[in-house]
Amino acid sequence: MSVPQIVTVVGYMTILESHAAAFRENCSKMIELRRLEPGHLASAYSFGAGGKVVSREDYDNADAVIRHMELGNHIFELTQQLVEITGVELHGPQAELEKLGNLFNGMSPAIFDTEFGFRR
Repeated sequence: MSVPQIVTVVGYMTILESHAAAFRENCSKMIELRRLEPGHLASAYSFGAGGKVVSREDYDNADAVIRHMELGNHIFELTQQLVEITGVELHGPQAELEKLGNLFNGMSPAIFDTEFGFRR
């Protein structure tokens, strides 16, 4: 069975109430930029109690993740000023995850090798 090459990045963050409005504005800008990125399939932010935020992003493959990180580095730097990143997960086929190399090493990501799946 063929496994889709989709790579998913999930980020877990905590935002201080004093930064909530600025972070939401930042999210809006990020979503608009991501709509224009080739290979960026989906992006969403979910907000929970206590300032918890989850970011979910799906990409065609690892190359699209790398391109995204290069294009949006300035926005990511701003995001880090507004939130505390509490965790990162990378999901995808092993061969795609290996292409990401050290891109997320500073965040100590949890790695999940996709073995089964489909894409419409």
